[in-house]
Amino acid sequence: MPSFRHRTARAGVPVLGAALLVALASCAGPSAPTPPTPAAPVPPAVAAMLDGWQLTLPVPGSKGRAEIVKPATVSPPWLTADGAGHLVFFAPVNGVTTKNSEHARTELGRLDNFTVGTGPHTMTASVTLAQVPAEVPSVIIGQIHGAGDISSVPFVMLYYDGGAVKAVVKQEQSGNAHTNIPLLTSVPVGAPFDYSITDGGDGTLTVTATYQGRTVSGSAPVPAAFAGATVRFQAGAYQQAPSSGTTAAPDDGARVTFSSISVGTGAAPSAS
Repeated sequence: MPSFRHRTARAGVPVLGAALLVALASCAGPSAPTPPTPAAPVPPAVAAMLDGWQLTLPVPGSKGRAEIVKPATVSPPWLTADGAGHLVFFAPVNGVTTKNSEHARTELGRLDNFTVGTGPHTMTASVTLAQVPAEVPSVIIGQIHGAGDISSVPFVMLYYDGGAVKAVVKQEQSGNAHTNIPLLTSVPVGAPFDYSITDGGDGTLTVTATYQGRTVSGSAPVPAAFAGATVRFQAGAYQQAPSSGTTAAPDDGARVTFSSISVGTGAAPSAS
């Protein structure tokens, strides 16, 4: 860009006019754009955990509802990797929701579906609840969820609920009928524990949770409404405080650290 220095008037020599300065400046080309900040490299352990998943974020997507990132990737501040190579999910109460939910989430959804009753299919995870919503301290941290033509239908949901860990098995694809499976009690925020969810392929669903070396297991029959249904695993922070019309602070929500997530074909772990 040309450089202009102000000169004081001398006898018989006029000062360069403001209009001429503007005209000359307009001839200069546009300034170079600021280069983007390079993305931080994803640790191999984190990349391995994200392989095979998509990610739902609590921000508007192209259609105004929650954004879907496919394939899943670290997406600060909603999904980050800590210094130990763990995944940290944050779902604010005042976040954007999916079309058929009242609750904002930051949640992984498996890209490959399976058919109920063709198992065994198991998801296992090691988690720590670092934060729960102030008014409704309940977070879904793992699911078998409807896929394909029932993609809006929940099936098996594993909750952290005010210190308790429990599973809920829906009995119908619409309506509120469900079966509760209690697992753990008195698990404080900040304490690590493990869980698994299994479709045994024999008409039985099994859930387990392990805390301080003690494993509790529970089971329930596959409801007729879900036998043969197309489903997938989901895992993350699906906070349960209502998001619509909330006055919650921006930092109010659920924060969940996953030190491991794995999906495979295998039998449910046995209780100790």
